[in-house]
Amino acid sequence: MPVESELHQRLKEQTFLWAYDRGYRCCAMEVRAPRTRFIVDVAAIRFSRTQSQPTVAIFECKQSRQDLERDNRRRNELRATLLDLQERRDKLERLLAIHYPALRVSDSLFPEWSAFDFSTLDHKPYRQTVDKIERIHRHLLGNTKFDLMSRYKLANVHYLVTIPGLLDEAEVPLGWGLLEGDGNDELFEKRLPVHVQQSETIQWMEQIAKASTRHNSKPIRERHHRGEASQQPENWH
Repeated sequence: MPVESELHQRLKEQTFLWAYDRGYRCCAMEVRAPRTRFIVDVAAIRFSRTQSQPTVAIFECKQSRQDLERDNRRRNELRATLLDLQERRDKLERLLAIHYPALRVSDSLFPEWSAFDFSTLDHKPYRQTVDKIERIHRHLLGNTKFDLMSRYKLANVHYLVTIPGLLDEAEVPLGWGLLEGDGNDELFEKRLPVHVQQSETIQWMEQIAKASTRHNSKPIRERHHRGEASQQPENWH
């Protein structure tokens, strides 16, 4: 298993705090996703009085392009097409958000951070644009962790967390949000995620609880052992 870098650890901790500050009170790092072999960097759950179901969010932290890319000869051509399509999608979503305000998902303490659910909207130009983006993402991300996590709909919202300038917003996996930070200052939300339906909140709570227990048990055990050692007589062998 590769050794985790200091930057990656800081990004995870920064993401944890970002989620907590936005109402996700059930959080943990290095959580095994239900039904899969994936370990996600940060998983969090937010409970809301206005929503019948809690919101599950998962965050993947990446610090280099090598973490994101696979070898693909058509990458530059596909990225150029993807950029045009994402610009078209952004324009459509801004207009649709105005004309269909009921699509806003009221799962946030702060309205400006609420996501929109466009998945149920019967709007032909929008659906065609999204379908084209999905085809390109399958070329770029097919059978990667991002592709499979999106396909399995493991959470209500998915976030990619990177250092600033690591990738174009158009390269963000379809439906994922984008957070940027350097592990020191605050994270900035560059793209909002699409809210999708999933029904595994109980399983996620169990996995988050296990990860939190595992994460906290080590420092507690170390402090306990240090305390025992300090209480031993000097001539004890």
